[in-house]
Amino acid sequence: FSSEFVALRDRMQAALDAEFVSRRNAEVAGRTAALISSFSVSTEKRMFGLIPTGKSTHAHEYRLLFAAPGMTEASLADWWQYAQAAVGELVKPDEDHSFSLVSLILVSDGVDKAVQKKAKKLSGEKQYDEGGWSAIRLAVVDLSEGKTYTNTSGEPLRGILKPLLQNRA
Repeated sequence: FSSEFVALRDRMQAALDAEFVSRRNAEVAGRTAALISSFSVSTEKRMFGLIPTGKSTHAHEYRLLFAAPGMTEASLADWWQYAQAAVGELVKPDEDHSFSLVSLILVSDGVDKAVQKKAKKLSGEKQYDEGGWSAIRLAVVDLSEGKTYTNTSGEPLRGILKPLLQNRA
């Protein structure tokens, strides 16, 4: 599992768009991610998408990769609590904040049916009084089967991860 996980981490980092900034073995909310990749964009706010307002808006995406061997329903619940803590640490809403996506990618050596079902039902969307919103995108990768299970928000991660799992050595 360890060597396959490291190879997946390396493929994920190599496949990132150039705009992403990545760090390996970085701590976020008290846990060390094997890889954290982030992307931020700042643009001018426009009324009705056309009229410049003279203010800017910003959006962010964070991808956090962890090894999670022996994934169980209980460990998934623990990881979900962690994801909420990570949002609290990473997302800094203000009046110019548009949105932030926090993608939690958990790689396991096996994912049972209970975890698959539970993952689909998890939802982590949040509106901020200060401005904007955030969402937790979850992907649980079963390296033994080469499959990815996601929550609804995490569905785009399946498309990102699919070619990386097909190119396993």
